[in-house]
Amino acid sequence: MKPKILNEMEDILTTLQELKIEYEGILGTIKQYSKDPYVTNYLAKLKRAIQNEDLTEIKILLEKLDEWYQENIDDIEENRWVINLKSHYKTQKLLKKFKFELAS
Repeated sequence: MKPKILNEMEDILTTLQELKIEYEGILGTIKQYSKDPYVTNYLAKLKRAIQNEDLTEIKILLEKLDEWYQENIDDIEENRWVINLKSHYKTQKLLKKFKFELAS
């Protein structure tokens, strides 16, 4: 039987792997909608933090991106030019999922 700490570390590594896999979709969905310098900065820094496996920075950036979605989802839903609304819902859900799974 593995110690609890090893199971927790494996869970974190699995979440980081999934975040790496989903990152380009998250990036594409948000960048297709917004050129906001804050959100594009968060996305660039998140990519770097994922590459460096910097868990603290990843958590901060997931929180920032989640806040951005909370502030913008109504506008996204009402924008008649948004053709990928389901992708925005998926992205918002993934950000919340990763944030929850990496919470300590």
